[in-house]
Amino acid sequence: MKRIILVIIIFVILPQLIYSQGYRYRRAVAKLSIGAALPAYDFGYGNSIDLTSCVKVGTNIAAEISYYYNWHFGFGFMLNYNLNPVDESRLADNYMNRSPAFKTVSAKSEAFRDVSGLGGFVFDLPVTDILMINFKMFGGLRNIYKPTALIETTTVFSNVNYYETHNNQLVVAFLFSGGLKLVVNDDFNVHLDASYMGSKIEFEYLRNSTTINQPSHIGILNFAGGVSYNF
Repeated sequence: MKRIILVIIIFVILPQLIYSQGYRYRRAVAKLSIGAALPAYDFGYGNSIDLTSCVKVGTNIAAEISYYYNWHFGFGFMLNYNLNPVDESRLADNYMNRSPAFKTVSAKSEAFRDVSGLGGFVFDLPVTDILMINFKMFGGLRNIYKPTALIETTTVFSNVNYYETHNNQLVVAFLFSGGLKLVVNDDFNVHLDASYMGSKIEFEYLRNSTTINQPSHIGILNFAGGVSYNF
């Protein structure tokens, strides 16, 4: 009986442990993800005429490379891009509600864009040999582009247009992420991640000839999926 148990351990259980450990140890991983970028915190909320109040769900694209010191811990670097369009109908409505003198309002705007380069720590917690929970804590620099906008209004007596200039701000940012990774084979995995990145910013731009200084908290909640390659 003891010999049978020993044979089972050697030929069934041990190869699985070796495979799992061999896969995890000293492996570099390159990831590509795409998903949805949801405005969060006060970004995309409120009824003001500021563009940050009228942001819609957008697109997230991220590329990441990580290197693991051991089976659970490593470090990584990420390039992250978010594109969030402005809800032009909502912006026009906010202008319309601002003054009873407006008879018609139309709005045109570019999209908010932000690009960030981040680095930090990655943690993997194996649930089984092929399923893992992973976490990331990254920090770095984030460039946020506040778009231009043109709002055209009509009143009983005249037409009034409002033009907003663009503004770029480079700030320090932190990203926190959690997700699931499923091993397909020795080379490829698929994953689902949820992450949050927020930054406090003060935009400075012109609305016609008036200088606007607008404090904002630009928060983005990303839900993305993709593939990764082990090398």
